[in-house]
Amino acid sequence: MKFIIYIFAVISAVTAQLTAPTRNYNVTSPVSNGPYVVGQILPCTYRLFSDVDSLALVLQIDLESSSVGTATAANTTTMPIAISADVSKTDAFVKREGNLTYYEHSINFSIPSSVKPGNYHVVFLDKSTNTKLPIPIEIRPAAVPTLTGTRTSSTGTPGQSQSPGSIFAQGGSSSNSPTAATLLSLIGVAFIAFLL
Repeated sequence: MKFIIYIFAVISAVTAQLTAPTRNYNVTSPVSNGPYVVGQILPCTYRLFSDVDSLALVLQIDLESSSVGTATAANTTTMPIAISADVSKTDAFVKREGNLTYYEHSINFSIPSSVKPGNYHVVFLDKSTNTKLPIPIEIRPAAVPTLTGTRTSSTGTPGQSQSPGSIFAQGGSSSNSPTAATLLSLIGVAFIAFLL
């Protein structure tokens, strides 16, 4: 059973990588069609192989908007993530997986609040060959904190609700006794865990 989980994890890790058109680097992050949030980090991770010469590689990473229904350059907004990404092969970046040696670099780009939610591409551009590896992503709006009800003082009895009502109970009342269905589900989960 553990062997099957291990194989699945290895296959998932391999399929998550996107290979550049010139096959001189792989991109492991961002995830294709993955959701990212305004104000959060957009990780850009790429791997350079030890057997491929990266001296000629001039890598630029951009965030481009994807205009739905139009393909004109006037509707595309580009924001640089890295104008000249690091392609060095030093011991600080070396990684090994079995017999494979590669050099992994990562850039953590903070998505500015000025970016409008929508569909984008993270474009890895090899300036030396003018080849692009566009990775589609979705940028979602940041969560907006909402205040419901009235604020209460911070003094209170431990274990007692300080707000009027509860998000878990209808009408602000709650029951402290577990139901039979809850107990049955907990016993079922414990039994399944015991079997594994």
